[in-house]
Amino acid sequence: MHRKQKHAFGWLSTFAFLGLVLGVPASANASTSLTPLQQGIETLRKEHDIPGASIAVIENGRIAWARGFGLANLASGRPVTADTLFQAQSITKTLTALATVKLLAAKEIALDEPVNRYLTGWTIPENNYTKKVPVSFRMLLNHTGGLSNPYPDGCCGPGEPLPTLQQVLRGMPPANNQPLTVERVPGTRFNYCNGCYTVLQPALESISQQAFPSLMQELVLTPAGMDDTSFDNTFFLNDTSTIAIPYDVDGKPHGRAPMRHPILSTGLMWSTASDLARFKLAFTKALNSGHPLIDQPLAVQLSIPSSTANRSLGFELGNRDADAKARGGYLFHSGTGNGAVSLSIISLDGNHGAVFLINKGPNPWLTTNIPQYAFIKSSLKVINTEGKWPK
Repeated sequence: MHRKQKHAFGWLSTFAFLGLVLGVPASANASTSLTPLQQGIETLRKEHDIPGASIAVIENGRIAWARGFGLANLASGRPVTADTLFQAQSITKTLTALATVKLLAAKEIALDEPVNRYLTGWTIPENNYTKKVPVSFRMLLNHTGGLSNPYPDGCCGPGEPLPTLQQVLRGMPPANNQPLTVERVPGTRFNYCNGCYTVLQPALESISQQAFPSLMQELVLTPAGMDDTSFDNTFFLNDTSTIAIPYDVDGKPHGRAPMRHPILSTGLMWSTASDLARFKLAFTKALNSGHPLIDQPLAVQLSIPSSTANRSLGFELGNRDADAKARGGYLFHSGTGNGAVSLSIISLDGNHGAVFLINKGPNPWLTTNIPQYAFIKSSLKVINTEGKWPK
């Protein structure tokens, strides 16, 4: 599952510079020393009390460096490396959005068609809201579908019983949510919607007649070159040696993490910072000049405003600091989960970007206060200032 080649970890080092000139990425294990830029990030990590972080930086349209900071396992002292796996959390939604647009185009299904036409076994329950306006694929993608929350408290920890997707959709035990339902007139306003991206999973499976993981492998992971990424709910249950242990705000291993759930489309993807950077690069190449990942007109659809001036079908638009901004020159998406916080950002031209994965955070379904995100934002500012990213 793991990519053997590793990527450069310092564009300020002579070795990395030669790698860029020759077009060959320098090894992340070429040295254990930190560049001044990386030392600044390490100082921030300690100041913010983050156990471990994995970061990949894009400069001049390629991965300039990728490396780990701190520890993946505090008890054993195992360090984070460029190969350490993290749950990407809601960054997953950007890949789900791309797969949806790509599959619908291949099947000649319009984004504005009602989703219920393509769901089998379960359909979005009819109510007074859906009688006025049916939920469309576009509404699910741009967070205006108005679906209810499929996991009210962050179910499920590794030791908890795992419901089936149908049990979640219907609100049946051992799922702990109410049946999914539409809570407002679809299409009327943006409201961040995990329930919307939940429904995309059975819709894609019904249309393709494939399981979600294999479909994502075919449509996204393989063409983007994401060899270290998977939607596996089980590999870490008996062996945690390849993952970053998720820690709660008290610094102890999170009791409900790594999170497991039958809903994979909203945030259960395991990946590395380098793989997520590869996805961003493949997408912006498709957007600007062409790439096997997705046709250029479809990439444009994913990157232009949809539900709001700064929200597209798959991304947020903003500035280099990952602040939402209308007509912003950057595409980004953040993620939070039990013991995990993440951010992925790239300029529209593909020249500048970064991915951050850390292994500490509260249960985001019980609080909106995620102070660990400040480390990511501060590190991003250090990187984009040093790299002189356009604002």
